Amino acid sequence: MDRREFLKRSGRIAMGAGGLYLAGSLTSCMRKTGTGEEFSNLEEGEVKEPVPVEPHAVELAVVRGAGAEEKLRAGLEALGGLGRFPIAGKRVLIKPNAAFANDPALATTTHPQLVAAMVRLLMEAGAASVLVFDHTLSDLPKVCLETNGIAPAATAAGAKVVAYAAGKPGPGRYINIPGGRAIQKVGVLNEVLDADFIVNMPKAKHHSGAGLSLSLKNLMGTLTQMGIMHQIDLHRAIAELNTVLKPGLVVLDATSVLLNKGPGGPGDVSFPDEVVIARDPVAVDSYATSYFGKRPEDIPSIVNAAGLRVGTMDYTSLGMRRIEL
Repeated sequence: MDRREFLKRSGRIAMGAGGLYLAGSLTSCMRKTGTGEEFSNLEEGEVKEPVPVEPHAVELAVVRGAGAEEKLRAGLEALGGLGRFPIAGKRVLIKPNAAFANDPALATTTHPQLVAAMVRLLMEAGAASVLVFDHTLSDLPKVCLETNGIAPAATAAGAKVVAYAAGKPGPGRYINIPGGRAIQKVGVLNEVLDADFIVNMPKAKHHSGAGLSLSLKNLMGTLTQMGIMHQIDLHRAIAELNTVLKPGLVVLDATSVLLNKGPGGPGDVSFPDEVVIARDPVAVDSYATSYFGKRPEDIPSIVNAAGLRVGTMDYTSLGMRRIEL
């Protein structure tokens, strides 16, 4: 079976077995939540600022070729290695894009092999525990993560897996967004606030509302109510969320890229076979616009985030290194 036929068959499977999840997903994501999020049942919380690390000559690596673990090892070594980061003895949370009950071939979720490889490397680096976590766009989150392969892969690698349904999130705490113009408060799920170190592992794909779904957008899956973001200035809200939620590491899955009909597909898929690694989410997303024939300036959330000093759109200024394996 060639790749085109495989994708066609995977698409039929997704629209069949997974179609029930997708149909409810978009409704849940866009569900009306009134003029603002309710916080009466949430206590105020605090976000842990990432522990500062020493500057390194290379702060952004783009790795192509070989397998998932080889890509990650090479990219992380270019950034100075995982030993550079405060991981040993810490509770680490991985936030993939696990939103859809789709086969990985459809390029709508972070590839399970990449997630599993990240778990293994974190455990090797001395993490006390690794939690793979998402707030899915499915009302059956366990089935969702089984179908997209993330749960079995992460569990086999030694991680705990927790996922919440779109319409039934877990407990959280609200955090204030100083100077927020689009959104002043946001409810964040407890697992995210309790983690010592966060690895953001988004999938590079098209998104009908945000233009693209990359690392900045992926943090919406940490919220108690994702729908509120769609009722306001989505692009500004994504950027403002990233001023307070600051993962210590970003690993973008661009091994395959959904070019259109996102976020749930099925659509056209390209195969850059790349993984992009950095601490700066704006730089990662700015680089990733090239997969779609765009520039960073074309995506308002990236422009807004750069304006709020979340990171830089000039990714080449970070000592970028390309690695071919």
